[in-house]
Amino acid sequence: MPVTPTAQSAPEYFRQDIQGLRGIAVLLVVIYHTGIALPGGYIGVDIFFVISGFVITQLLLRETADGSSIRLAKFYSRRIKRILPAVAFAIVGTLFLSIFAMSPFGEQQEIAETARASSLFAANFYFFLQDSYWALAENPLRHLWSLAVEEQFYLVFPILIFALHKLKFKVNSTFSKSAFVLIAIVSFVVSYFLSTGNQFLPKPELFAFFGTPWRMWEFLAGALIALVKVHDLSRFKSLVTTASTAALVAIIWAGLEFDSFTAFPGTAALVPVLATAVLLYFGQTKNFLHQITTSRLLVFFGSISYSWYLWHWPLIVFANRLFPGSKSIAPVVAALLSIPIAIFSLRKLENPIRHNPKIQGRYVLLLAAICVTVPILTSVATHAIGSTGLGLKEIQSDEPGRASYADIRRCRIDIAVKENSVECIDQSFGPSAKTMMLVGDSAAGSFSDAIAKISNLKGFNFAIYYANSCPLSAKPFAYRENCAANFAAIAEKIKSINPDFLVIANMSDLYVSSAGLGTTIIDFDGRPAQDPTEALAFWISNWQELVKRDLSSRKTLIIQQPPLSAMREPVLLQKLLSSIQGAKSTGNIFDERISLDNSDTRNMIVEAEAKLFEDYKNIAVFNPADVLCDAKSCLQTLNGEALYYDGRHLTVKGSLLMVDGIMKALQPLLANN
Repeated sequence: MPVTPTAQSAPEYFRQDIQGLRGIAVLLVVIYHTGIALPGGYIGVDIFFVISGFVITQLLLRETADGSSIRLAKFYSRRIKRILPAVAFAIVGTLFLSIFAMSPFGEQQEIAETARASSLFAANFYFFLQDSYWALAENPLRHLWSLAVEEQFYLVFPILIFALHKLKFKVNSTFSKSAFVLIAIVSFVVSYFLSTGNQFLPKPELFAFFGTPWRMWEFLAGALIALVKVHDLSRFKSLVTTASTAALVAIIWAGLEFDSFTAFPGTAALVPVLATAVLLYFGQTKNFLHQITTSRLLVFFGSISYSWYLWHWPLIVFANRLFPGSKSIAPVVAALLSIPIAIFSLRKLENPIRHNPKIQGRYVLLLAAICVTVPILTSVATHAIGSTGLGLKEIQSDEPGRASYADIRRCRIDIAVKENSVECIDQSFGPSAKTMMLVGDSAAGSFSDAIAKISNLKGFNFAIYYANSCPLSAKPFAYRENCAANFAAIAEKIKSINPDFLVIANMSDLYVSSAGLGTTIIDFDGRPAQDPTEALAFWISNWQELVKRDLSSRKTLIIQQPPLSAMREPVLLQKLLSSIQGAKSTGNIFDERISLDNSDTRNMIVEAEAKLFEDYKNIAVFNPADVLCDAKSCLQTLNGEALYYDGRHLTVKGSLLMVDGIMKALQPLLANN
């Protein structure tokens, strides 16, 4: 999260090269978020962390230069005036836009919850605890986790300096420096072990990524550079130039070579952190690197970096919702459109408040109260508006994995919370009737109404057991905790019930891409896949093993993942603009259809599965796209009713729409019955 001191606030200490570094950092993050390049552009956040440690330490050094103690109230007042108005404006603006651009069926409510956490600078804790399919990947307030980490550092570090000063240790004393080095080493070591997946804490990778204590070493790297006296380096200009060039090249290299599969922060974070430290230390030496970091363009981006950081991601998310088929065009345009908003925020909101001498003392506290309260109240209103469904007919299912059939949530297998105590089998047709059993992850819950109806029409008993985010698997699988135990429980249910017809439904693309939890993908045989192609190979090999072990002679229907929907996107905007048009158009964002090609990963999986099962006479495959889609696009609403609860899960309406198509796919199995 970029915090930008200005020349106006401290002209004698203002360094344009630091503004230029901020410009590089924000460009890395923005380009990364557009998806056009720089898969490791997220390292821009680490650059901001180092810069923040450096700048704050220099500020505290100046305050204690005459031997006086740190005035914490003054320090925090400056932080409040600098940080809170801009983030409050961004949160409120994002919440307002989300009403138009995001689905009222869960997404708006989750954005509202994120807003409340972000307003209290606790977004990193919120995301660590989050257990959602989409929160990390597509939440328009996701990026505020870094702001929370930074503000938590601002809260703790000055108090540490204050305590050292009270103990008669100067900020730049040998003892203080040694203490900072020790803290940094401990922080880095723990970060390394967590990033590599060591399991002495739950969700170690997420804990390392979002945990302020394990990011502290990055801030302290900047702080230690601030405490090192800069000597005249003119005699070593060649060496300085070489080191600075190597540092800048290292940052660019990391931006190009790192990706979502890189264990991070851990040792990988050493590259941007150490490189930034080098550039900060040598930054005032006059050479061509100095000319780059002080260039007008980079300094400009650095001056708006905080506001641009706050606004670019929400607009990119909204653009992807409104124009899902635009590939990189929509996010790039959104990133560019966020620049004038950032300039407006800086010039008309942030600077006037920050430089207003009348906002002192109790008025700062009043400002803080307003900046926290208004976003929270707006989030409550957004949550309430989203809960109305925005004019769409009532949806019977109220969460992914729950359908109307017999309160399907009771049939969720979860060993951790022991929700599988109820026998989820309907034997209405008597013990002698055949049984159709539905298993899988939350997709099974989504299709439960369809399979229950088919069972009833055919005179079959019906059973269902599913485990959220845990697909039926024949191999070890690490996508979620307790999956192995859940697999075993479902396998035992299949063995004990011994159904005549087994139906399997999984949300396959979650396990073949990094979509679900942001960093975790399918994990077989004790190691993660390195890319989606390898993950797909794992996925297909899992099916092969499952067929060999359990399905070689069992009559089985595989329900493939539905096309990804835009129902989680511009619901209200669609309705308003469609109403203005008088009739729904075709081929644009105002339709209730979505492109069939909006998920390359899903389509790749569907094709691979169909090819795998085509030679098995006892296994049938049903592709929901056969019902929902024509050659180019797919239904997402029908007669004003939503067919999707969110981007992947069908509503009861959508599930029941599948009945005829599933019956057709089942015919070969039923004919041989």
